[in-house]
Amino acid sequence: MPITLDADLDPSLYPLAWLVGSWRGTGAVQLSAEDGEGQGRRIEQELSARDAGDGTLAWSMRTWVLDAPPPLPPTSVFANGPADPEAEDAADRSADDAALERRLLISEKGTWRVLGPVPGQDLEAAAAAKPGSPAAIVSYQLEARIEDDRGTVEVFAGEVRGPRIQLAADHVGRTGPHPGHERTTRMFGLVGGRLMWLIDRAAEGEPLTTWVSAELDRA
Repeated sequence: MPITLDADLDPSLYPLAWLVGSWRGTGAVQLSAEDGEGQGRRIEQELSARDAGDGTLAWSMRTWVLDAPPPLPPTSVFANGPADPEAEDAADRSADDAALERRLLISEKGTWRVLGPVPGQDLEAAAAAKPGSPAAIVSYQLEARIEDDRGTVEVFAGEVRGPRIQLAADHVGRTGPHPGHERTTRMFGLVGGRLMWLIDRAAEGEPLTTWVSAELDRA
């Protein structure tokens, strides 16, 4: 699906043009049950990425958790391939969403900035390559600062390469009383016009595990 470039978009944000807009969809979250075991639940999510007018991208996201099992298979295009539409439709038919308990899981806002091309690339060759070919794709450095409604502040570094983003943050800062995590990563991809993305987290000394994964459509 071709990406429509907003003529008013700040040129520094062109590498993120495919992310700009409002998105809505569903996914899964891995919560901790009372017995300490992981408990997968279904989520609904809304997010917005827009030109802030100062050379940065304004980010906001809200996620609600529903009292229902996660979609089947788990919504992670990166880990398990595209979701099976028939399986997801069956899961959707198994519960009346209007009757499900729904609570806000997390709300966050932040800013993203494109810092320029990743060093060491042959920019002249990329400019001379056929548009849309792999040789024409340039990787750009990203910086993002995101704060949620619990007082957790994450400062990410990463890169965008075509319709794919990877971000990572270490030593997450907290201003509130809630327990948090030591490391976190985020991965985004545009697949068939849908935004697929996930959040991995880890406490100190533990491996990264997926906390949230979602598949969103343009609102």
